[in-house]
Amino acid sequence: MFQRLERDLTQAREYAVLRGSVRTEHPTDLPILVLVYTGAVGREHLVDYFVMAGPGRYYFLVPAGTYRLAAFLDVNRDFTYQPGMDPSALLSAGEPVRLLGATTRDDLDIEVRDSSREHIPFAFSSADGEGNGEGSRSDLRFVGAVTRMDDPRFSDDNARRGLWQPVEFVRQVGAGVYFLEPYDPKKIPVLFVHGALGHPGNFAAVVAALDRGRFQPWLAYYPTAPRLDTTAMALDRWMEQLYVRYRYRRLAVVAHSMGGLVVRSFINRVVAARDGRAEGLCLFFSVSTPWDGSELAQHAVDLAPVVAPSWYDMAPRSPFLRSLLEPELPPSLPFDLLYSYGGNSRLMYSEPNDGSVAVASQLFPRARSRARTVRGFKESHTSILGNVDLAAQLNEELATLAAE
Repeated sequence: MFQRLERDLTQAREYAVLRGSVRTEHPTDLPILVLVYTGAVGREHLVDYFVMAGPGRYYFLVPAGTYRLAAFLDVNRDFTYQPGMDPSALLSAGEPVRLLGATTRDDLDIEVRDSSREHIPFAFSSADGEGNGEGSRSDLRFVGAVTRMDDPRFSDDNARRGLWQPVEFVRQVGAGVYFLEPYDPKKIPVLFVHGALGHPGNFAAVVAALDRGRFQPWLAYYPTAPRLDTTAMALDRWMEQLYVRYRYRRLAVVAHSMGGLVVRSFINRVVAARDGRAEGLCLFFSVSTPWDGSELAQHAVDLAPVVAPSWYDMAPRSPFLRSLLEPELPPSLPFDLLYSYGGNSRLMYSEPNDGSVAVASQLFPRARSRARTVRGFKESHTSILGNVDLAAQLNEELATLAAE
């Protein structure tokens, strides 16, 4: 396992980060699409794209290489570039950006002007959400993909792959936000975010109890080895794509275990973006989240021959955890904190726990003080997701939202 993790982390270090901001000449609420592409002049092809709800920050994670960047204002909101209609701009007149592995360029700002005469040198259309073009690597092709709850990708084996082979997971399994039905504007989306070594199938009982006449489940799926702020950044990217496409008015979020930390970081990013999405957050429902970290993660950091990056963030008193709860939650966002105490792992803990996480960590005062509701369940860290009372409480909260 550790050999596979080391091999995958070595591959990950061959990637680089492209980051910057897009500005517009005038304030706008039109979508902005940023494209990263490569290839010789006249033979350009898309590598990835980023969808923005308005001017702001973008980022790409790409293999070491040479790239160009462009952005356009999507005037008719069709996720298609139309020369002459959609104002566009090339970064530094299309000059290439050369990147080595494990490097970051964060000064790649682009300004789109209404009078710009710059044109993107290839056709781009993404109305169906999939990255078009030879060589496309976009993970957005799985955002909004419709599947079933028993999708074979949602398996324990693939969850383990997400920890021990995260790069392989992204390439072969597919990270993103999956739907169980086509988007319905009459229903409130409920985003489910799993924890470490987890997958969307962990929520099968909760989803089965959901009132599907009023709510639509959205299932986040991601490898659990990367740093938690990296995962939150990816979740933000996926959800911004869905917001731009559907302009959903409300969003409830249910997170288990480490997923609660990812979601809290995601919420911090949404609030900071000020692009309209924060106002739509209507419920944060965290289950068995280690708000003060996990001693298991600390032991792994101390003793494992190869360390998954997420373990650093999960270790008690990590820089990630120390800063996570500093921003206030939006006043309009109810936060329900549910914890489990039915485990008995004496190997790692001398205090009450749920078999994986200490109760004290789940009830960390800084998290607890921000919660509207705090409720315990005599369940293990994983069995809590099958508890009928938990599903009933979620349904009660959601029913209140639907009635508003």
